[in-house]
Amino acid sequence: MSNRMRSRVMTQFPVILLTLISIIQALALELLWGKIVDGDYLWQWDLQAIVAWGSISVTMLGILQVWVLYSTLVLGFTWRPTMRDMLLPFLIGLLEFVLVSLIGPDFSALWLYTLAGIFLFGNTVAHITFRRARREIENAAFFRGRSPATWRDFIWAFSNIFLLIIFGILYTALRSPDWIALTAMVFANVTLLLQMVTSRRLWKAIVDTED
Repeated sequence: MSNRMRSRVMTQFPVILLTLISIIQALALELLWGKIVDGDYLWQWDLQAIVAWGSISVTMLGILQVWVLYSTLVLGFTWRPTMRDMLLPFLIGLLEFVLVSLIGPDFSALWLYTLAGIFLFGNTVAHITFRRARREIENAAFFRGRSPATWRDFIWAFSNIFLLIIFGILYTALRSPDWIALTAMVFANVTLLLQMVTSRRLWKAIVDTED
C-alpha cells in the first residue's frame, strides 16, 4: 500500500505543480501587461522611461525563467515531493507580483532587492530538487558521472545576488542617480539571458541522456 501511494503521489504531483505554476505565471504576466498599458510615462523616451522598460524586460525574463526552471525540473526528473513543494510556488508568485507592482516612473531600490530574492529562491529550489532527485533510481542515468554540487558551483549565483543588493544600496546611498538604475537594468537583463542559456544546456543534457 505504501509503495502504491508513493507511486500515485509521484505520478500526479508534476501535473499539479505545473498547473499551479502556469496559473501564477499567467497572473504575473497579466499584471505586467497592465503596467505597460497604463504606463503613459513609458512613451516619453527619457532616461526614466528607459529604466522602466529595462525593469519590464527583466521582469518578463524572470517570469519566463521561473517557468523554464519548473518545467525542466518536473519534466526532466522524478523526486519525492513534500508539502514544501506545494507551498513554494506561492512564495515565488508573491515575489513576482511585488516585482511587477514596483515598476513605475520612479525607480525603487526595493525592486532590486525583490529581484535578488527571486534569484535566491530559484537557485535554492533547483539545488534542493537536484539533491532529492539524485536519490531516485529513475534519475540515475542523468547523475551518473556528475558529482554533487559544492559551494563553488554557486559562486556565480551568489555573485549576482550580491551585486543586485550592492546596486540597491548604492542607488539609495547616492540619492537615486539614474545611471546606477540603468546599469543595474543592463546587468540584470544580461544575467537572465545568460541564465536562459544555462537552462537550455541543462535541458539538452536531459534530453540527450541515455539509459
